[in-house]
Amino acid sequence: MSEGPRRHLLVVAPQCASMQHLTRLKEAASALHAALAHPDMGDCAPGLPGGRSLIVDERLTSNWIRTLIGEAIHYAEDRRASLVLALLGHGFVPGSTHTLYLMGADSTEDATERAVNVGELLAAAANKPDIPSVLGIIDTCHAAGAIPPGQDLTGGAGNGRSRLAVLMSASLTQPAVDLSFSRALASLIREGVPGAGPLLGVDDVQRALRGSVVGQDVTVSQHDGDPFATEPVWVTRNMRGHGTDPGGLLGRLAREDLTEAFGALAADVPSLRVPYDVKSALDSLEVLKGLLPSPARDRAKEVVHFMLTALRTVGFLRDWLGSDLTTARLRQALRALLASEHRSLASPVPEFTDIAILDQLAFDHAVTRSNGKPSVAEFVVRLALASGKDLASPELHAWARSVDAQQELNDAVTKVLDDREDQQLRLAVSLDSSLTGSWPEAVSAWLLQDGELLERHDFSCPTVDQAGAEAAIEAAAVWAEDHAEALGRRLRWLDVAVPSGVLLEWRPEEAGEGLRFGVQYDVVLHWSRRLAPDPLLRRIQGAVNDRWEEIAACTGVPVDWLDVSDTADRPPLQGRLRDGLYRRGIGLMHHTGLDDQLMEILLSYTPVLLWPQGAEGFPTDRHSCLEPQWLTMPEGLGHAYQRRWRGEYAGHFADLRAVWDDREWLRFCRLVRTTVPPVQNTIKEAS
Repeated sequence: MSEGPRRHLLVVAPQCASMQHLTRLKEAASALHAALAHPDMGDCAPGLPGGRSLIVDERLTSNWIRTLIGEAIHYAEDRRASLVLALLGHGFVPGSTHTLYLMGADSTEDATERAVNVGELLAAAANKPDIPSVLGIIDTCHAAGAIPPGQDLTGGAGNGRSRLAVLMSASLTQPAVDLSFSRALASLIREGVPGAGPLLGVDDVQRALRGSVVGQDVTVSQHDGDPFATEPVWVTRNMRGHGTDPGGLLGRLAREDLTEAFGALAADVPSLRVPYDVKSALDSLEVLKGLLPSPARDRAKEVVHFMLTALRTVGFLRDWLGSDLTTARLRQALRALLASEHRSLASPVPEFTDIAILDQLAFDHAVTRSNGKPSVAEFVVRLALASGKDLASPELHAWARSVDAQQELNDAVTKVLDDREDQQLRLAVSLDSSLTGSWPEAVSAWLLQDGELLERHDFSCPTVDQAGAEAAIEAAAVWAEDHAEALGRRLRWLDVAVPSGVLLEWRPEEAGEGLRFGVQYDVVLHWSRRLAPDPLLRRIQGAVNDRWEEIAACTGVPVDWLDVSDTADRPPLQGRLRDGLYRRGIGLMHHTGLDDQLMEILLSYTPVLLWPQGAEGFPTDRHSCLEPQWLTMPEGLGHAYQRRWRGEYAGHFADLRAVWDDREWLRFCRLVRTTVPPVQNTIKEAS
């Protein structure tokens, strides 16, 4: 963090209904916002209460824009923060004046009463005595008209001590094309400027962008009237500047490996410095090529290549995906990759960011591989699909060439497309027809494709016991496999919904005649009561849905662990659940004393329940084994069972059982409830 005053950021990007639609507005605004908000680059905090700092909306009227900017000014003033204000969109300068107006959704050209006077608002912010400085970034046509009149700053409310720097995309008479200035500025912030200092001001940025924004003259203006200011009004930290943190776009593993590898060479080549960006990495490789072969030199070269893969992939994803690069998609792509590779990461991802994930994939690869490129390529492909991108895109294949991963990309595309087809088909079976809550007389089966019901069938159990239920499921699997073959698909998922009375005594993944179900399929255990809930369960189902969304959004292991003292007295436990005390999944540390009543109580309130298989329980010192595995759930638990069956090491993770009623299962339960009349099997609350 900088030692100067805190910086607030507000990026406002309106569309104008009366002007040409700006197709790259959201992309440009998001990229610029991401660079300015990054703690190692622009280091800006959100400029509005509630954590808001990026406003892109086609409905933004001129009054709404003025209100947002006014709110940001007051928020910065209250916190004595500097303000960075970026405005992107359409703008006009009326008549022969020199005043820029930003156009909102309701604006028309030359109608100043329905547009936003940019210079007026910049001067208003700069003249607030409690706002140390203001940086304006303007990307519109005629952007140089944003400069406030000199007297508004020298003779304003700040008595001339105001500090304002403005960076503008074009001169007063020029158009701005395709938001190229904002996109070039975002790229410059990420890459830095060689030879400049640790902080880049508007003059540094203007020089660096000169000639790169074709047809536009990047313009700057500065007023610095505070004689007591201790640092310049800066745009960003320089990622290539002297004294800059050399790992701004590098993760923890990269830093550790680079430090270790280059430290081993320090005695022989004291002038060799640890690289921190693409350029310095390429320079390091040239130096390393000139050294005599040795294990230390080869290790350093290897680490630099890993570094280049990570850095170039982060830069590519940010440029290519823009606003489609979201935390949810990053998490989704990483989870799918780990499930596909039947592995977990050696250490948990500290946060779901592009830098953290690519750091893990590039540096923490399987020992059977010489590098992490296959995993990186598959992650990129899965992220591209989640973002709706074309896998034949020339940008994607240019990235693959830049990291020498053309073959890995082609393999990943084939694998991911095949996986996507296989994932579309699921067999769900339920033992919910039993009136006693134990083994049923028949098993219900549904075959789903992309979440839509294809077929439904009931299978009679030859006997009303475990063997009979397993035989009925075997028949359902044969029925589903016949349909899958006709569709040209592979059946890989088996969802098994089980009543509380059976959960503690049965392991469906171990059933199956020729092969265990858990070898043939990804078997996921569910609670069958959600398919036919009583009125009380129906009433609190919305809270269970919300609980799942909270669990899915968590970083780390979102589990509240309960021991025997928490569960022995049931009415107080139910009271705590009713009060919303446990906001995450629930894990049980003990096995002795578990019964179907406790399972009913807990599963009524949580979609995720873990409990130990063995009498020794799951004490606190075992909980950490979930950290690298959590992202692989629920398939990862089944993979751990498979390793144990094969006699391989599976760790304490394989000692757990789990009910996993995720978003897709809860949606399926709603589908069943709305198409099949529920069986009212009321189970009274514990008393």
